[in-house]
Amino acid sequence: SRTDLVGMASGVLWAAVPSFPNAIACEKKSVADITPDAFERDYVHRAIPCVLTDVTAEWPCRARWSLDFFAREHGDLEVSVDDGSKEKMRTTMREYIERLEEFARDAEASAARDPAGRPGVPVPYLRTWNFEDDAPELSDGFPHDSPYFRDFFQTLKPTWRPPFTWLFLGPRGAATRLHVDVWHTDAWLTMIRGSKKFVMFHPAHLPHIHDEATGTYVDLHAPDLAKFPRFHDATPIEFTLEEGETVYIPRKWPHYAVALDHGVSLTVNFASAANRRGVVDRCVAYANRRDACEHVLGRALRASDNAMKFCVHGGEVNKNLAASILGVDAAELDRRMRARRLERLRAEAEEAERAEEA
Repeated sequence: SRTDLVGMASGVLWAAVPSFPNAIACEKKSVADITPDAFERDYVHRAIPCVLTDVTAEWPCRARWSLDFFAREHGDLEVSVDDGSKEKMRTTMREYIERLEEFARDAEASAARDPAGRPGVPVPYLRTWNFEDDAPELSDGFPHDSPYFRDFFQTLKPTWRPPFTWLFLGPRGAATRLHVDVWHTDAWLTMIRGSKKFVMFHPAHLPHIHDEATGTYVDLHAPDLAKFPRFHDATPIEFTLEEGETVYIPRKWPHYAVALDHGVSLTVNFASAANRRGVVDRCVAYANRRDACEHVLGRALRASDNAMKFCVHGGEVNKNLAASILGVDAAELDRRMRARRLERLRAEAEEAERAEEA
C-alpha cells in the first residue's frame, strides 16, 4: 500500500489516510438520475455500494446540524467519547467540540514522528452516539424510512426495532477501523458536515483481510503480510464522501473510514427487502432479550444502556454482564426470559381470539 500525505489546517503533514494503487472508485449518482425503485434493484438487491450525492438535500438535518449547532443547542449534554481508554472520556458536548482542533493537532504531531504515519495518541471520537436517547427531538431531522433505503425494521413495533441509528462527531483523523456491520445489515451514512475517506472490500475478499482465528482485520496503514499473505489479492473500493453525500454500505462488506475534516455524520443500519429474512430471527431474539431485561429492570431500556449489548448481540459474556447490571444471576435471567416469552405468547393468542370473535 501507499499512504496519502494530507495537508491539514495546522500545517502538519501526516500519513493518516491509507490508499492503494489497485483500488477502484465507487459510483456516484444524483437522485435526479435514478429512482428509488431502480436504486433498490441495481444496488441494494445486488449489494453493490453507491454514493447518492443529493438524497439529503431536503432533510432538515442537512441544513441545521453543524458542529456549532450541537455546541449551542446541546452543549451541556454529557457525552462519552472514545479516547482509547476503557472508561472513555466523560465531557460535555460543548467542551468536546471546542477541543476538536487540539485533538487533531496532537494526533498529527504524533503521526508525523511515526514511520507508518499513525498517531501515537488516540484521536478522541464521539462515535456511535445513540442521540435519540439524549435528544429525541433530533429524530425529526431525517426520514427513518427513505424511499431509497426502505427499511423492514420500520414495519415492526418499536420494541422490536434494534437501536441502529447513530451520530458520529469528531476531528479530522478520527477513524473507524475495518469492520463488518452489526447483524450483517445494510447501512447508509451521510456526511452532514465535513468529509471522510472510505475503503471498502467485497465480502468475497474477506479471507484476504480478516483472520478468522483471532477475529482481527488487517491494519490498512501497515498491513502485516505474514499474517495476511494474500492481502494484495484483495481489491479495495476507495472514495471520498463529500459533505452532503450519502453512501450505501451493503450487507457483509468490510469497510473503513477516516475523517478528513472536523465533521458530523449520521448513519442508520437497516433491514432491506433483500436481507429481511437474514435479520428476522435476530429481531425475535433481540425482542425476547430486551423484553426480559426491561421486565427485570422495571423500565424501558435506553440504547446506550450496557444491558442493550446483550439484547443486540446475545452471548454468554454479554448475558453475564447484563445479569450483573440487572442484579440477578444468569440462570435467573434465563428463567425470566422464558417466562416473559410465555406471557407474551399467551397475550398474543388471547388478542387473536378477541379479534376473531369481533
